[in-house]
Amino acid sequence: MPALVMVLLLAAGVKDGPTPLRSGCSPDARVLASLPAGVPVTIKYSINAETGPCYKVSVELEGKTLEGSLPATAVDQTDDFDQARRQAVWMDTPLIVSQLRASAALPSLRAGGGGNSAVAQKASDLITSSRPQKALELLEPELKIHRDPGLLALAGMAAWRSDDPRLALEYLRASLDLAPTPAVERLYHQVERESKGDQSTERLYGLRVLLRYESSIVPTETARQMTTVLDQEFIRISQQLGCSADERVVAIVQSRDAYRKTTDSAEWSGGQFDGKIRVPVFDPKVLDKEMIRSLQHETTHACLTMMGRWPAWLQEGIAQKLSGDTLTPAQRKQITGWVHDGKLPRLSNLRQDWSRLDTAHAAVAYALSLAAVELLWQDSGDDGVRNLLRNPERLPQVTAELDRKLGL
Repeated sequence: MPALVMVLLLAAGVKDGPTPLRSGCSPDARVLASLPAGVPVTIKYSINAETGPCYKVSVELEGKTLEGSLPATAVDQTDDFDQARRQAVWMDTPLIVSQLRASAALPSLRAGGGGNSAVAQKASDLITSSRPQKALELLEPELKIHRDPGLLALAGMAAWRSDDPRLALEYLRASLDLAPTPAVERLYHQVERESKGDQSTERLYGLRVLLRYESSIVPTETARQMTTVLDQEFIRISQQLGCSADERVVAIVQSRDAYRKTTDSAEWSGGQFDGKIRVPVFDPKVLDKEMIRSLQHETTHACLTMMGRWPAWLQEGIAQKLSGDTLTPAQRKQITGWVHDGKLPRLSNLRQDWSRLDTAHAAVAYALSLAAVELLWQDSGDDGVRNLLRNPERLPQVTAELDRKLGL
């Protein structure tokens, strides 16, 4: 089957003309061009301006590509963008651990790699099952005896997952000093980038979550409401899927600019799970339905990651379903057309992280994954899905059957 096809699902259009394309969202911002009614625009992201929601867009006009701002009231057909904006992206923590363990310079992380291999295996399992603090408690006594570069790398990973970037950088730097390794260096620079761009210093503790937020962006009362929602949603989702957490899940709420700087995510991304829930705030003064959906979506990723390593289509499909998303009749019709034209990949080709997809490809991938999971729930129900998550060896058979029913 071909790779994901380019479909401009997130394109929108100008409602009425002439409409001024401005350099910013302010009504007195410089006018860049006058747009006629119906001209297609591509939404890049949205911001909450003083005068209301505003879109940063690109538009082809008279042979030139222009970028500017339009008020949301001037743009038609924005539903697909608003839905895609809410979607979360998950980062594969088990993959990062496996890259560390595959490094030739870190033999203690491989089975049979010496006296520390048993400790490394147990610590790796704790990290990938979202118990990084337990992993640190296991590793730190060993590191007092022997400064092994592999154990130092795992300790850095565990500290990062435990939301202690200063300690993470200390351990990762020590590992690199002993044994320079590309996988460790990549992780070091990732943690370093996050630390420089992250201004979320205030903390609130819930029963199941630790919320860290920017007090200059998010009012304390809104942060309390977010903590309550995250606690409630983790309980609901864990009961539905069967995950459990011995340690609090870390959630970080940031301004959109800080989120982009710390995660280096795609423009369409409305959230990310990389062992910590990360959500950009579009309207910091209220906890609206879109933000609640983003928190639900991210919490589902956290729950699934505690239970194992899953293909992207299953992660994203379940996260959409448990955050209340459903396919619209228009989306179902579009999927049927794509299937008829042979333009959709099999689910088995949608295994990897989607954080680097552009908006158009991401929209296709999300729609297909939701269609597959809706079909899975229709056939199996809650009990069947929980049983599948407990028995992942059945997943290839289930995937093949869903491909067949979807016509892929």
